[in-house]
Amino acid sequence: MLYSTIISRDETGFNQIWSAAQEFEEQNVLEAILSCKFTKKKLEQTLNLVRMYQSRLNIESMDLVEFSETFIEEYATDHNKCFHITEKLIRRIGTTITGSMKIFRKFCPVVRRRLDDVGNIVPVLDYSRLTFRQFQGQFFGIEVYTGLVKTVLHELATFFYHLITTLKVCKDMIRQEQEVMGDYERLKKIFEKSCDKVLKCVREVNETFGQIKIISDEELSERRKNARPMREWLVPEYHAHDKKWLRREGIILRLVSGNQYGLDDMACMLWAKNPEWGRKVCDVVVKLDSLHIPFKQSKKAAAQGKKGTFDGRVMAYLLKWSKVSSVSPDGKVIDEVNEKRFYQYIQTIYKGEYLFPTWPAVCGERRLCYDHEIPVQEMADSFAVYLRQQDIAA
Repeated sequence: MLYSTIISRDETGFNQIWSAAQEFEEQNVLEAILSCKFTKKKLEQTLNLVRMYQSRLNIESMDLVEFSETFIEEYATDHNKCFHITEKLIRRIGTTITGSMKIFRKFCPVVRRRLDDVGNIVPVLDYSRLTFRQFQGQFFGIEVYTGLVKTVLHELATFFYHLITTLKVCKDMIRQEQEVMGDYERLKKIFEKSCDKVLKCVREVNETFGQIKIISDEELSERRKNARPMREWLVPEYHAHDKKWLRREGIILRLVSGNQYGLDDMACMLWAKNPEWGRKVCDVVVKLDSLHIPFKQSKKAAAQGKKGTFDGRVMAYLLKWSKVSSVSPDGKVIDEVNEKRFYQYIQTIYKGEYLFPTWPAVCGERRLCYDHEIPVQEMADSFAVYLRQQDIAA
């Protein structure tokens, strides 16, 4: 008879190895040693096998724990192929699963029959004495093996303890994934956060090496015509794609969503999560001349035929009112690059009679506000005052 150590790399196989690991008891080992007539040599071989796979289990379990800390909070993952979560996890601890099956194989009875057909190939978990609960009562009576047997028992107990702990991490991740899939709002936040992360990398590459076109105009036009509501695909496609897909899809979705509000591509990325607000900001920027914002006379403005330069402090307030940057609880800017990008952008759409102060000047005014502990909301409200004076919705 031939014992097969192959286990299906899916939910069925995972449940089988989980159930078998739960069955481990010292009596099972002693019964196996007795019934399978272990020799000293076989005991030593078994001990070496267990120790070898214990070391590999340690490595894979550490990698698994690290993977579990980020996996749930990522909408798409870096895998060459995309599998169901159980398949992903089994592949991540593949050596551990293989080693476990070989250990179970060591404790199968020896049955010598001719292998006339495939019917003689049986699953190892069905025959391993480690999964049995029927004991003969008399375990090991040969004293010369006692010390070695105790060592084998100890190493096996350690291995199965760590195996069960590792499998529990897998089960917990499966549970967490199911919980996230049942919470649309949480999953939406995970998707947006994941998009922010991968698109930030795209921006950094573009700023370093020049603009790289990820999506053709034809593809974008086609997606605009056939845009799917997010509720149709957000849940079923969670953890079903890699980050390359997310990079393309994130850009397409943000462009399509922003275009519906009349935003150009740059504005779509600046207000990716709130394109309706982005439309309001752009409308206000176009009308800045009508807000009676304080300005200063400057030679540079005069040389360009402009009336003057906008007040730097008010421009710092505009940054906060526009909601383009992330801030910490104490009001400090987290993503200053996004604010700078916004400031550069509004200068391209503004066609009025004033100049904008330089970026360093605006940063200096913003820093003074922080130093005087002016809350971010108060800075935003200070700009909104100009809108209310002109009956423009804030």
